[in-house]
Amino acid sequence: MPFLIDGHNLIGAMPDLHLEDPDDEARLVERLQRLAMRTGRRILVVFDRGAPGSISSLSRGGVTVRFAPAGVTADELLIRQILSERNPRGLIIVSSDRSVQEAARRHGASVWSAAEFLAYMRRHLGEAPPSTGVEEEKPGEVDKAELDYWLRLFQGKR
Repeated sequence: MPFLIDGHNLIGAMPDLHLEDPDDEARLVERLQRLAMRTGRRILVVFDRGAPGSISSLSRGGVTVRFAPAGVTADELLIRQILSERNPRGLIIVSSDRSVQEAARRHGASVWSAAEFLAYMRRHLGEAPPSTGVEEEKPGEVDKAELDYWLRLFQGKR
């Protein structure tokens, strides 16, 4: 199944990419190209504002990149793409825009959240989930102070 992705929605959900970064699109496309090579899935990623509606020079390695022309949004391009597909049931749409999601569902395409797609991408690229900065317990590891507290509580020794 090919992916149709709202690129700026996806970048906004990625902890290591930022929309203010002038290279954010190229960095995302590079990762998508690695994903396409690993999975064999075709990917169309659409961005707002860029080269006039044509296929970008960033396109390669199983990834087609389009920038919306002036006066058109990435969401509108995604909806047009869904409507033009011969078999929209074979698509997975990654967008947080409700009108895109509704068009996808109406035409039988699957809809994934950015979080679902990021989990898929991490799994296939062997990337670890981003660190939350909070120390996580390892399975089977017990905090001694907490254990002592519960033992005292349940043994009636407060």
